[in-house]
Amino acid sequence: MADAPSIVSVTPNQHDDVPPASVNSDKSTQVKPKPRPNTLKGPPLHQIYALPAPIRTFPLPTFYPSNPLSLFHVVYAWVSQLVSPPPVEPAVIHQGTWSSETRSVHIKNPKSIRALWEQGFFGKGNYSRSEPNWLKREQARRGEHDGHVAEAVTAQRREERKMMKWDRARKEQEAIERTRQLEAWTAPVGPAELLALPNSHLELKPIYSNGSANGSVARTPVLNGTRNVDETANEVSNGVPFPIDTSVSKNPTKTIITAEKETIAVASGINGHSSRPQTPTNPPKRRKSVRFSPKVESTTFQLFDPPSPHHGALTNGTAINGNASNGVSPLVRPTDLGLSQPVLESKVVTKPNPESELELVDKEHLQLCPEEAFYLVFALGVLSVLDPATGKPMTPANLFALCRQVSYMPPKTIDLQPDDPFLVHYAVYHHFRSLGWVTRPGIKFGVDWMLYNRGPVFSHAEFAVIVLPAYTDPWWKAQGRQPPRKSWHWLHTMNRVQATALKTLVLAYVDIPPSFEEGLGAADIFKRYRVREFIVKRWLSNRNRD
Repeated sequence: MADAPSIVSVTPNQHDDVPPASVNSDKSTQVKPKPRPNTLKGPPLHQIYALPAPIRTFPLPTFYPSNPLSLFHVVYAWVSQLVSPPPVEPAVIHQGTWSSETRSVHIKNPKSIRALWEQGFFGKGNYSRSEPNWLKREQARRGEHDGHVAEAVTAQRREERKMMKWDRARKEQEAIERTRQLEAWTAPVGPAELLALPNSHLELKPIYSNGSANGSVARTPVLNGTRNVDETANEVSNGVPFPIDTSVSKNPTKTIITAEKETIAVASGINGHSSRPQTPTNPPKRRKSVRFSPKVESTTFQLFDPPSPHHGALTNGTAINGNASNGVSPLVRPTDLGLSQPVLESKVVTKPNPESELELVDKEHLQLCPEEAFYLVFALGVLSVLDPATGKPMTPANLFALCRQVSYMPPKTIDLQPDDPFLVHYAVYHHFRSLGWVTRPGIKFGVDWMLYNRGPVFSHAEFAVIVLPAYTDPWWKAQGRQPPRKSWHWLHTMNRVQATALKTLVLAYVDIPPSFEEGLGAADIFKRYRVREFIVKRWLSNRNRD
């Protein structure tokens, strides 16, 4: 389906070459979004899908009684077609092969595939979602062209939506972490901290753990030249892991001197005041030196970590850089906020692609369901189905009998009934196709057929059709045959699913005729069937009052 181009609004702050102050000061200097580069576009859709069927028609102009001149227009067109008659249709007959494994007809000629898809939207590509464009996708993947592929655009939009959600979750976690750090600040209680307090409000500055204003509040107070290891453990339990080096220093005296220097540097860095020197009365004890790394790579899952944007790409449970993980990409935590930021440390190594050296062969074929294939053979006459055993074309009568046989599970060749699944479903398919609707299988939404106004490339399906046989003839009542019973729960479920997908549910009742003899043709058989349509809508007492 063709997707409408998305409109992206660009704010002035996204441009680095224009300062924000100049933009806010004068509205006339606001930066406009850069125009998109000119790309080569193909023909418009209404030209590609101009023919609603794989045959051409030459109707006469419309006659308006209120306009007498329209009569001369009709006469002129009729005489012109008598003098030079239009070519005989169908001009081209496509070839297909019956597949007993899939119970469908396969079209392998590329020209026939494009013709049947662009002229009525028949069939489905076996390697594609709907339109048979596997070859075009492969060429775009190899970089042979920059063509517009619907599946590629859908994948790109899904990736952008996933990244947007991940970025929103990351910002929420940053706000929570910032609030948590501000609430975790405690008033100083030690002697050194009380002496280091500012003397006035003008000298009031935030106290930081590293002596520099980097935006983060100190969470671990410095007591007597050493850091409290218990409070550091509390930080790890609060969700801010810091690597702790538990190696014991070989020189205890040097450790204490270093700690005292750090204490004096921190105390003297606040408003120029220094703490009182302390003379140790006892020999120093062996203490563990604690060091803090500027960044920490998380290889385990934390509850406060936002979802990884590359979570779907990791299939073997390893991180991008090769480290084992739970499917979460490595995260780095800056020391100023202790927040999660993605770090991709993988090195891109370009290797020769053996696929680019091989010649690309189109492996996709168009797959037609039995109803579509028989409609092209019986109603339009533009398709010839080959028998895989003999390699000869099948007659419409043989194809009709084969479609009725394979509609059962398992297939049966005798005792065929008027309510064969193929007869019932084809009657509905032929009915809506003759009314101008583009009818396609609706197994994706749990129904039998989907009705499109012009086709899937122009708009979504408007109606979802469920086929139900109706035994209204007195002959069936004498036989005691009853239609399949459906519950209200089933009807409510189907209606709710279609309403969620913005489609209208249609119940197509097919009046089954009494039993008929075996020698009748397909045209005589389908004359006996009648199709009745009922639209089902959800009725709410507080909304549908009119």
